[in-house]
Amino acid sequence: MGLMGVRQFLAAGGATLFSARRLVRTPGPAEWRRIRLVLTFGAAAWVVFLNVVGPAELTFSHPSVPAWWFTGFAVAAVVLTLVHPLWAWRVLAVTMALEPVVLGGLRSAWGWPWTPGTVLAAGAVLLTVAQTYRQAVLVWVFFFSMVVVWAHMWDYRDIFLVSAIVGGVLVVGNAMRLRRVAEDERNEQSRRREVEEVRAATLEERAVIARELHDVVAHHMSVLALRAGSARYRFPGLPPELVGEFTEMQETAREGLTEMRRLLGVLRNSDGRAETAPQPRVEQIAELVDRLRGAGVAVTLQIGGDVQGVPDGVALSAYRIAQEALSNAVRHAPGSCVDVRVTAADGLELVVENGPAAGPAPAADDRAKHGLLGMRERVATLHGTFRAGPGERGGFVVAVTLPLTGNEG
Repeated sequence: MGLMGVRQFLAAGGATLFSARRLVRTPGPAEWRRIRLVLTFGAAAWVVFLNVVGPAELTFSHPSVPAWWFTGFAVAAVVLTLVHPLWAWRVLAVTMALEPVVLGGLRSAWGWPWTPGTVLAAGAVLLTVAQTYRQAVLVWVFFFSMVVVWAHMWDYRDIFLVSAIVGGVLVVGNAMRLRRVAEDERNEQSRRREVEEVRAATLEERAVIARELHDVVAHHMSVLALRAGSARYRFPGLPPELVGEFTEMQETAREGLTEMRRLLGVLRNSDGRAETAPQPRVEQIAELVDRLRGAGVAVTLQIGGDVQGVPDGVALSAYRIAQEALSNAVRHAPGSCVDVRVTAADGLELVVENGPAAGPAPAADDRAKHGLLGMRERVATLHGTFRAGPGERGGFVVAVTLPLTGNEG
């Protein structure tokens, strides 16, 4: 092989790999289609360009029409990789098998039995095949490609060089494919892990809600059992059948309390202890605000309506939502002013709104994401409405409406 042939071959291979450098990473589906179109038609243009600027006796100046045909076949093979890379390789293999026979004198012109454009097309097609198919396919692609090469080359040095180049292109393309496959699998695993984390956080939050509501429900059932058991004494002279009815009501309430205690055992904390402390109410939101003020946070509080008449379950959820919203405001909008508005009318309305952060805010984390998830779960449990998003002041607002009756579903 002449020095000129080596240089042109290396220039063609280098152009192919340079054009394909962006394929090493994994683009999105839309970007991937655009990149493939650009690279494919760019490689086709290179095929024509190399034949135009090559020595005059190589192709377009050749006196016979087939000289144009083989350049067209090489371009067609490159474009065909957009649809079916393996068929593109077959077309190119036939082209490379016939071109040295029909176009004589190529070896003496630059040391290779094919035109520079065909050589570049071979590199582009082989690279695309390697990026598309598994190793088993690439083995026989390499074998049959070398059969075509051996049919027109007899110098063992040329055969070794071409074998190394073809094998190298296939290895590089296969490495690109394996990297894309690995990144796709990693992205899929990340998506599944995120789904599982959200699911686990949802279940944990529901367990927390259930533990907190235990005392509320147990209190009401205790009152029911007490009133049913004392009815015979508070209302003397009741008919025997009515006394029996109250007795059954008392026994049913006691059985319910027993089951509630068992349920609390199932929903115990991770350390094995059940939560039995008194649960907070809406009125205690003022204590949260006072503690934040004592820490130097600018917080305003407006309470309207009869918040003391709010049912216990609703009051507990409102307190927890306000607690989480205030925590998020302090964590993610340091130095901002926070407004808290609580109104009890037809329903309980709670709004926690903060302005933009006065200093650099920390990046969003899973704690904030799970906090919003927990607020949504509490609101969904009570069939209320929930909104969380950017506020008019440029900060963040959490707005919740909770019904005060049990007929929302």
